[in-house]
Amino acid sequence: MSSKTVSKALSILDAFTAETPSWGLRDLARYLDMSHTIVHRILSTFEEKGYIVQNAETNKYELGIKFIELSSVVEDNLKITEMIQPIMKRVALETGESVVLTIVDNEEGLYLKIVESEKSVRFSESVGKRSPLYIGASHKVILAYLPDEIQSKIVDHGISNKAKQIDTKEGFLDLLEFIKKQGWFYTSSETFEDVAAVSIPLFDNKRNILGSLSVAGPSYRLTEDQAKKFLPILKENQDNLNFILSKVFFPSRRNYLMNKLS
Repeated sequence: MSSKTVSKALSILDAFTAETPSWGLRDLARYLDMSHTIVHRILSTFEEKGYIVQNAETNKYELGIKFIELSSVVEDNLKITEMIQPIMKRVALETGESVVLTIVDNEEGLYLKIVESEKSVRFSESVGKRSPLYIGASHKVILAYLPDEIQSKIVDHGISNKAKQIDTKEGFLDLLEFIKKQGWFYTSSETFEDVAAVSIPLFDNKRNILGSLSVAGPSYRLTEDQAKKFLPILKENQDNLNFILSKVFFPSRRNYLMNKLS
């Protein structure tokens, strides 16, 4: 199998997201600007191996159960849950709100772990959810610590998508500089309506940005003043999480750091 074929196959897998979990053959081929014959051949191979299934009712393709098996292998290898869960649980108990661990994966933010509040009204989102880095506190504190050229690329992408979070490029870059100096950020009703979050950055042992830790909850309860009261709790756990993340191998993130920050 040539590297070009492998690249096309991976592009097909990348097209399956939380926003678009299923694809018709021709729609997928059109989206990827590939021959539908090539796309069909690759999908058929994936289907034989259990990576892709074709829904009998819709005839659309979806990710297969094989990915659940692989995700378990990754989680077992990283052992990240057993290391991080107690820390996040402690923050959730002390704040009374949900706690979210976000990592940067390529040029997006990925919710890696969520410990929900025990209150009836709470932040509730899915692990694995991806969002652009210009949206929300948990993502902006990551973007603020990325190299200038990557920031510029991501902000340009947001502008081209008419992102409401970006008024002007210059103004948004100034905001990122402010976040970096401040070391934390708060937003309300930006990622989700009526949901607020306060976030701090997380680093590896060379101060490369890896992700963020956030407290999130309904805006009426998590005001900016209340969020500031939670900052000491977040920062008390920052060093421990930095240490753990420095020791954990994130394949996609390590490649990204080596390519972009070396």
